[in-house]
Amino acid sequence: MPPPAYDGRMGGIIEETRTMFDTFAERPFGPTDGLVLSQLAYARMPDGVPRHGDDGFAPLTALLRAESYDDMFRGVYAPERNVELVRAVCESPRWRGVRVGGCIDETDPDSMLQFAACTFDLGDGTMYVAFRGTDSSFVGWKEDFMMAFQRPVPSQSAAADYLRALGERWHGAIMVGGHSKGGNLAVYAAAEAPAAIQERIVGVHSYDGPGFDEEFRRSDGFARIRGRIHKTVPESSIVGLLFDGDATAGGYDVVRSDGVAVMQHFALNWRTERGRFTDAPGLSSTATYAAGVINDWMAKTDPEHRRIFVERLFGMLESTGHTTFAQLEADWKQSLPAMARAFGEFDEDDRRVVRTVLGAFASSAVRRPTT
Repeated sequence: MPPPAYDGRMGGIIEETRTMFDTFAERPFGPTDGLVLSQLAYARMPDGVPRHGDDGFAPLTALLRAESYDDMFRGVYAPERNVELVRAVCESPRWRGVRVGGCIDETDPDSMLQFAACTFDLGDGTMYVAFRGTDSSFVGWKEDFMMAFQRPVPSQSAAADYLRALGERWHGAIMVGGHSKGGNLAVYAAAEAPAAIQERIVGVHSYDGPGFDEEFRRSDGFARIRGRIHKTVPESSIVGLLFDGDATAGGYDVVRSDGVAVMQHFALNWRTERGRFTDAPGLSSTATYAAGVINDWMAKTDPEHRRIFVERLFGMLESTGHTTFAQLEADWKQSLPAMARAFGEFDEDDRRVVRTVLGAFASSAVRRPTT
């Protein structure tokens, strides 16, 4: 039975995976394929998938564990759609030979570490390293905000170590990618890799991942891999324009999304057309405004001011007695007075940043995409 006719308007990577049966030999690995694997990295891999440091890989069918789905996609937006993606890749001749291993999942509130990654063996001599984005915990989000004044943050160091370890054990071609914070980790790890490993990196995929300051973009390591970085952001991107003084100057592809406002960040809402992202004409005015507010603030504040800002911001959130955005939303009426009192500690410029960013971040983290 032939595959059903594919219409890019029907959906994104799930529909594409269900309906496009050509193999990698027939259609080479492309950006939408990298998004498939970066989205799979959000799964908390079940038993049977080798962990980091173990030898070997498991077939993707090892993810087909109905009894494990609740735990695999706990805290991930629309878990049922992520299960659909798992089933689609396991049924598809394009993905049937791909294997997964090297899984790691670490959270340390004391050091503000939230890090997870896995490696996919594509079966053609190439490994794809996928870094997971942030979960809905304050720990994960605080580490993201720490990028405003600290480099490396703990997850960036962990990502660099992970990629270096793989490169020392694997001597073939490597691709690196991730969605949201995972995209930032992919770029950082590739830029920090030893030159001998960098030579084998054939692509770095950042899907709406936060950026880097000018100092990092001038580094020798970044310069060596810059031409292999492929960044994709939705029209109303917020996360992907963070911490990047050159955020609105281009250097990325803009994709149409079926999501509204911050929900555009959720990668399963991105439109595709026969293995390619559906191009959008450019960033929305909302995205450029938010990027301007954040990056102007970054330009006129020093790292110590940013550090104090982040401590106050998360002190405000923690004053509610909660540890995740989901808890905060469920108890927002009781949490609001405590947050309002803490809000008074910010000066006017900082308040503008809080109003611009925190509302969008909280909306995107509460039972929506884990970024």
